[in-house]
Amino acid sequence: MAEFDVYDSFELFMHNVLHVVGICILYYDYIITFANEVSYIWSNPRTHASWLFLLNRYFSILSDVAVVSANFADFMTVEACKNYYFFRQMMLVIAQVIVCIISFLRTYALYERSKRIMTFIVSVFLVLFSLACWSLIGQNSEYSIRHGCQQAISKPTGIHLAVAWEALFAYDCMIFALTIYKTYQERTRSNVAMLNSLVELIWRDGAIYFAVMACANAANVLTFYFLSPELKGLLSTFASSVSVTMMSRIMLNLHESASLTKFNPTPGSISTSDPSNSTLIFTSRITMPSTALGHNVSVDHHTVSEHSRSASNCISHGCQASGEGLSPDPEVPIELENIGTTTVVADGSIGRV
Repeated sequence: MAEFDVYDSFELFMHNVLHVVGICILYYDYIITFANEVSYIWSNPRTHASWLFLLNRYFSILSDVAVVSANFADFMTVEACKNYYFFRQMMLVIAQVIVCIISFLRTYALYERSKRIMTFIVSVFLVLFSLACWSLIGQNSEYSIRHGCQQAISKPTGIHLAVAWEALFAYDCMIFALTIYKTYQERTRSNVAMLNSLVELIWRDGAIYFAVMACANAANVLTFYFLSPELKGLLSTFASSVSVTMMSRIMLNLHESASLTKFNPTPGSISTSDPSNSTLIFTSRITMPSTALGHNVSVDHHTVSEHSRSASNCISHGCQASGEGLSPDPEVPIELENIGTTTVVADGSIGRV
């Protein structure tokens, strides 16, 4: 592996600054949202959603510690420098795979856990992931260890590596299009205030995420095509950090939205003593009787939340009627299909049983 002449001072400065900016965004957001993380994640029982949140946030935080530490290390051989850059690329790929999995689960829940949607998204993901892995093979780059570990990417390799970020952009476009379609459907057919506010939250966060990531990914892809070999891909760490940060914010927003209803119940609402029903998980539901029951139902934002916890327990264990509502009874299964209900997955997704 040949060693190239070290960057000029401006290129080295720009590369290091933008790398640090991306990491600073990740750590700054972690600091200012840590109190919310303690309130909504650590203070509640662990669920699939909370574990995914922790994996998304702490994998990048810890891997960036290793990357930054290596930036200040002295590399004895060019081969060690080459391995370090491959490690950086793998960390970026894994971080984005975690984000894609969370996006998939949100969309899958939004579409009522439709097997057809799951098959479609997983199939597209596997194709795009295969392209991303292919783009990391057969790289033709030069490395310098005179001032730390520096990489110069050739033009063919730059175009090759750009495919991975283009695949990520295509995946984001697919998820955003599916979210727009489903939220529009739910807004037009739902008359319940909470459902509309929840749809607005999903739409708002999804739109902001897509807009920001579209700009970040587009800028990063352009660096692979048009910048000098030393600066190709200099926005990769920045784009990845922004993606991880925004996905963490989306999940915290959903936890906060659910927490507002959890801690502000109204008189007459249905409650349950099971603490697991007040925890955000991807399969918890809010069930609302449809007009097929033959009478009008007036439910406010907080009452819907209490129905969520009771109905979630009923779905798992069966319910029986009581003077104050529904109570769990494992010997009396509930026939949801005979009633017709609208369901809301507690992480913010909407569907029908």
